[in-house]
Amino acid sequence: MNYNELVAELKRLGVTPPDTYRASLYLDYLQAAQQYFSSAAGMNIPANNYNFVRSAVRSTNLLNEMAEVFDLYIGAAVEQALFVNAGNNWDYAQFFNNVILGNNYAANLAAFRNTYTVSTTALQLVDQHFRNNIREACTRVFNDRPSIATFYEQIYNRAIIVRSLKKIKSSGSDFHKGGKQVLILTYLGSYEGLDDEGQQAIFYADYKLVYKPSDIELDCLIAGKSGVVNAIHDNFMNRSLFEIYNERLRIYKAANPAFDGLPVTTYGILPMVYQSIHGGGPPLPVRNAYGYIEYLNHDLNGAWIQFFGYYPYAQSDYLIFKSLDKNQIINDFYRTVGAMTAIACTFSIQDLHLENLRVKNYLPYFIDMEISLTKPTDIIENTVLISNALGDAIGGINGICLEAQKMVWEVNDPTNTGRNLGLDYTAVPEFCENRLWEWANVAYYKRNIPVNENVLQSGFDQGMLILKEAQGNNDFNAWFNRIQDVVVRYIPFPTAYFKNNFIATYYLSPQNATGNTAMATLLQTALTDKFNNYQAPANPNFLVLNGAQCLTDLLALDIPIYYYRVGMQDILDSDGNQVQIPATIQIDNNNPPPATVQQNVNIGRNTFLANIPPFAIIQAQQLNILTTPLLFLQRKLALSNSISDGLDDAIKNPTLVIPINN
Repeated sequence: MNYNELVAELKRLGVTPPDTYRASLYLDYLQAAQQYFSSAAGMNIPANNYNFVRSAVRSTNLLNEMAEVFDLYIGAAVEQALFVNAGNNWDYAQFFNNVILGNNYAANLAAFRNTYTVSTTALQLVDQHFRNNIREACTRVFNDRPSIATFYEQIYNRAIIVRSLKKIKSSGSDFHKGGKQVLILTYLGSYEGLDDEGQQAIFYADYKLVYKPSDIELDCLIAGKSGVVNAIHDNFMNRSLFEIYNERLRIYKAANPAFDGLPVTTYGILPMVYQSIHGGGPPLPVRNAYGYIEYLNHDLNGAWIQFFGYYPYAQSDYLIFKSLDKNQIINDFYRTVGAMTAIACTFSIQDLHLENLRVKNYLPYFIDMEISLTKPTDIIENTVLISNALGDAIGGINGICLEAQKMVWEVNDPTNTGRNLGLDYTAVPEFCENRLWEWANVAYYKRNIPVNENVLQSGFDQGMLILKEAQGNNDFNAWFNRIQDVVVRYIPFPTAYFKNNFIATYYLSPQNATGNTAMATLLQTALTDKFNNYQAPANPNFLVLNGAQCLTDLLALDIPIYYYRVGMQDILDSDGNQVQIPATIQIDNNNPPPATVQQNVNIGRNTFLANIPPFAIIQAQQLNILTTPLLFLQRKLALSNSISDGLDDAIKNPTLVIPINN
């Protein structure tokens, strides 16, 4: 295969890869994937199931998404191969024409893969994960059609027939639990109504939905709409946490008409398989859990026609036009998110970074709330709603852009030769969907609205007051009873820790392209470091690095996931097994030989956790105290001060002017 033939084949597949030459190293995987998705037999699903998802799985967007991930994991091998072949003084095209392409393409490709074994394994895993995740999702969405139709009916207040699945889009989330990823689904649906002439007609429309292959029961219990989920699962819950808050707010406003607090936002969340219905203890079938979430639009439409700075046909969820009441929108947004901040701090809803707050209809929504109820929240930064890491604002409230979330390989200059030729591992900034914006004074540019701290603090104060009133009326008692046996995420170390120290170091480092360093060695080094820095009675997080499942996950290109089941004092790994507390562990010896030594594990107890966090921490230390006046004031002041500290300079509350399509 030569370059022109490569280009022609990519065109036939409908794939525009990040780099055409590098695509030669994974072209066969794209060809096999197209064949896999082209028939019911290929996917090994029934014909009627395939017909329902046919348009989605045959769309070229799936192959293009695969190509992006393949390219990420082949880059380290290419960079190392360029270094090894620098003496030949080739430019980028010459390197591929001599090493990969040509009459010996198949043999050259095999030799490359035999040399760069880490990337070879990564390609196999990406291919396996991507196919299996899509196939499992396709099976589930077909079987769940009646539930999804009812879900849509509740959301849109009309009977909708779910006719087919039109599109599947990968969210780009990390692989976990055997290569699972969140997907964005688009359905073709129809409904009956009256046309412009008043005649009965059938209308067709696209409907989006988020498919999440994990346990979303707690998300629903926090911010879900009870009427929506109860229409599918009878008596799933009485009220979600946010609905309890809103009901107490309604009662309080009825008695105090001058009070202008705003309700917090809820939306449709539908757990399909969840762990509280699983009887008995570990192991739990956590890998079977999944559900669907209402897609929260974050749109801008009709913004290309303007008259004197006005956009008469434009609509948006987040961009404030001149014709709108800017001050009212800002006031409503920040008072609402202020009240939600009070709830997040009280119930330890954490990991609310800029990807987990979303703006729809100029209002804030929390998403991915599964990291809750397990750790104290003493300052706003514990929730990550306001957070500043390494000089970057990354909080759900104050963040704007993820500077290094998405990484790509780029040729420094394809005309360079020898030692001057190479690939750069480059960060692609990604602007998230958590902020309000307004038109800048430059055509087709927008400026983010700075965080209005005064209004935010006002909403926070109102939120704390309503929480105090709700607790004083025992509004949350039934909710705490309902969360028994619910599974939530437990975070021993941030996702970035696993990505940077293991996934990137092992799979994305040119120096390790031939597998010089084993994953087990990296894990042993990390375990030694965390063990040596452990101080009882803190949670022994180092033990997750000692578990066999952690190594299994990392070798499968998965981010290790851990869970806590309400009522337990232990945590579970990604396969639902309890993380064990051994008498001793093996760590590196600081003074070899021998290379390793056994050390006693002394944490002062025989359980991973010292208590049952939702009751001992959340209920006792952060909720019950709200009805004691002095303790209420002290906690409110401490949290309020932390909000001010988190926004105390321009770096922490940035303003940017960027093109509107970013």
